Amino acid sequence: MNLVERGTELSIFESMLDSCARGCGGVLLVSGAVASGKTALLRAFGERASAAGALYVQATASEAECDQPFGVMGQLLLGAGLHGSGVRPAARLSRGNSDMSMTQGVETGAPAAGEPSVVPGLCGVVLEKARESVVVLGIDDVQHADERSLECLLYLARRLGFSRILVVLAENSGFPSVNTRLHVDLLRLAGCRNIRLAPLQRQGVAEMIHEADEPGWRTRKLVSQIHRAGGGSPLLTRALIEDHRAAGATSARADLAPGEAFARAVMTALYRSDTATCRLAGALAVAGPDVSLAEVVEALGGTRESAHRGLRALNEAGLLDAGWFRHEAGRAAVLRGMDPADRTRLEARFAQVLHEHGAAASVVVRHLIAARKADAPWALRVLIEAAGRALADDEVGLALTCLRVARDSRTDERQALEIRAALTRAGWRVNPAGVAQHLPELTTAAFDGRLDLRHVDELAAHLLWFGQVERALGVLRTAERNGTSPFGRPGASGAPYAHDGPRGWLTYAYPGLAASARTRATGAPGRRTAAAPRQRTPEHAAAGHETPEESALRHERGRARGPHQRAASLMKALLAGADGKAVVRAEQILQSTRLGDRTLTALLVALDALVLADRLDLAAHWCGILREEAAARRAPMWQALLASARARIALRTGALAAAEESARTALALVPADGWGVAVASPLATSVCALTALGRLDEAASRLSVPVPDPAFQTPDGLLYLRARGHHYLASGRPYAALDDFLTCGDLMTRWEYDLPALAPWRTDAAEAHLRLGESERARALAEEQLALVGRGRGWARATSLRVLASTLSAGRRPPLLDEAMEILRERGHRFDLGRATEESARAQRELGKSGQARALARKAQQLAEECGVPVPRATRAADAGSPQPAEQPWAPGSRRHPDELSNAELRVATLAVQGHTNREIADKLFITISTVEQHLTRAYRKLAVQRRADLAAKLGPLAAPGDRDGPATPDVCDRLHVG
Repeated sequence: MNLVERGTELSIFESMLDSCARGCGGVLLVSGAVASGKTALLRAFGERASAAGALYVQATASEAECDQPFGVMGQLLLGAGLHGSGVRPAARLSRGNSDMSMTQGVETGAPAAGEPSVVPGLCGVVLEKARESVVVLGIDDVQHADERSLECLLYLARRLGFSRILVVLAENSGFPSVNTRLHVDLLRLAGCRNIRLAPLQRQGVAEMIHEADEPGWRTRKLVSQIHRAGGGSPLLTRALIEDHRAAGATSARADLAPGEAFARAVMTALYRSDTATCRLAGALAVAGPDVSLAEVVEALGGTRESAHRGLRALNEAGLLDAGWFRHEAGRAAVLRGMDPADRTRLEARFAQVLHEHGAAASVVVRHLIAARKADAPWALRVLIEAAGRALADDEVGLALTCLRVARDSRTDERQALEIRAALTRAGWRVNPAGVAQHLPELTTAAFDGRLDLRHVDELAAHLLWFGQVERALGVLRTAERNGTSPFGRPGASGAPYAHDGPRGWLTYAYPGLAASARTRATGAPGRRTAAAPRQRTPEHAAAGHETPEESALRHERGRARGPHQRAASLMKALLAGADGKAVVRAEQILQSTRLGDRTLTALLVALDALVLADRLDLAAHWCGILREEAAARRAPMWQALLASARARIALRTGALAAAEESARTALALVPADGWGVAVASPLATSVCALTALGRLDEAASRLSVPVPDPAFQTPDGLLYLRARGHHYLASGRPYAALDDFLTCGDLMTRWEYDLPALAPWRTDAAEAHLRLGESERARALAEEQLALVGRGRGWARATSLRVLASTLSAGRRPPLLDEAMEILRERGHRFDLGRATEESARAQRELGKSGQARALARKAQQLAEECGVPVPRATRAADAGSPQPAEQPWAPGSRRHPDELSNAELRVATLAVQGHTNREIADKLFITISTVEQHLTRAYRKLAVQRRADLAAKLGPLAAPGDRDGPATPDVCDRLHVG
């Protein structure tokens, strides 16, 4: 066996063995920490002794047999190959017969085992053997040896000067020194030596790595890492090398990752330590690095002397360094190896000790969580306090864990409701679906008047989130009617509590509710207002006190300046058409309001206001800031809502791929079932983006996600209807699209919420009518929408101008389209700008202005590519010969059913049926003759015809032969379905 850094010890043994062979015996006491290599060294001694012709006999003492008389001595005698007189006593000793002395006295008439003649008799067997050859007695873990065997060892030690006996003892220095007599008597003898095993140095660790046949690992970094983590313990070092190999690390550059072998080695070291040291290791692992030794001692119930001895033993064993674990894996292994019941008791005890010593709630609560109980009144208070602080510090996971432990403890009714309300508040940040389970009990408590009024607004908001509108209104009405806190305590101001915040916000969050449900009747019987404070008495004035009415008035004024009230005022300005004021108010909210549970809605409204006011640059800037903060504060629901807002902004700017990705991210952060009625928002954005990108199948899959019916009482429901309508329009279902657009308009009109910047439903319906060939109706709707938006320079006006132009003759289109393009370019709406540019190119082409048409068409194609709209290959091929695209990249539904022709193919086929030659078609559409031939070839293949004469039957009466007035209009092309 090749021992590392043990050459000195082996040399000492060989020297003493040589002296023993010359007739001068001795005692070698090897001391060291647990797992320091004593047993391996003892084994190496035995091999060298046997090789030298000596008789090597080894025994191992055990704590379990320390009360068995002559237990160690019996092992030595049995291993010595005794004959004659030594057989019977050795056999008795080996059987561990505690009554051997009595039996021996009866059978042989010899003295009892404790009498002086027994020890000389047993030792005489060894002395007799030493006359034949050198005898080496090796005893491992001598600290556990029984008293009778120690008497025999001392007897032999006093006679080693004239015998050939070498006694080698291995002792764990971490155990209490119970064998004081042995140490004193041995160390004063001339032939006794004591060597202490030191931990391995870095060079020793490097040698062990080399012995493991891993020469590539022998680098300074890995050697330092293993030496630091293992503390020079051979046992731990060997385990770390094994784990490094098991992890598949082929290079020393890989970081050290202690695994199962290391954990087993830690537990082996503790198992071979004394009980007090094991308990101390467990206490340290449970306590953590910041707990003082005095607190550890108090929790364990031991003494400082015992704790210091244990610390010294653990440091020497390589587990600790300066009183703390060298590697977190060591601590984890100790915790894993503890008995669960013992750990629970220790965690609870540490929580109590730390609380009594005034430790912070965040420190105490970790132990309460591990103990999984908080039955003491102080423990419940600490858990609730720590949960509040954790939530304020954005440690939502810790807050939820604290509250769950508190919930599972013994609480009264009031405490249970407080905890459930706090669980709802904290859980909403992660996933609102998880808080739905608490709402029924909180709602019942609110109706019974048992829920504290400060939780009523939150409960109403959560109910509204899941579309439980009637319950939310009922909760608010009940709270206003009761006007006092539960359990007989008056309200904070002594006056009835008016929930004007939630009710005022309902006007804009749920415009679909009846007006009577959204507003609170004033002057109701039994209600007092806080408008006129009671006359203050001189005593109150002198003392600085305020009357209850004054307190209520101050409270109401403070609420009037709250974020929800300011957000409601902002929406009111938008509905009134005051975009300038809305932008100022939105920025005020964004600049003065910190992101939080109670302010998130107001901040989202401010972002939406900037979008509706066409300040997309400001909206993107503030949304980016808020998203970074939400990510830093680890709030998935906040991140999801802001990702949805980012998607809506990106959609308006024409960044279609980014809009779809942000909407998908929002639904990935929080699954659809956690969004409540708000799920309509990311779904609407995703459907719009995918439809514009031509990915109709993916858009249809988004539409399959269930949307709660109450969502259609909210603005997000309007956006969803509009998105679905455009998907229907692109899929060739104009009647279904028109139905959604008109439903959207009916809702907005009925709610008095007709906000074209949100959903220009008249323009959308006009596009559907155009697809159906109803130009007059489309023109009337577009003109009505244009009159409603006025002379402003917003997105809604530009869209209305574009659609209105589509209903007019070519000569009347350019002025409208020019204004639309100017507005869209100024406001940053690239996608709509591309559509307007393409419409302008078509108008110029029909007016015979081929140069302008080609330039505009090239610009439209460039914008299409910037927005991610796939431009068909035919378009690029045609553009190579002429700048004018052969088909419209912006037309909804450019990716049609396989049985339908593309717009370009349909135009070419229509002109061919009308009798135009390929050259004439090329001139009319400003494309090459080769492109015309390609379109006709694809049309023939799709329609399964062989020649032009067969096209007429397939295309129908709108493309009748002989009709040479001009090419088919885009509206006709879009509504022609090939049969």
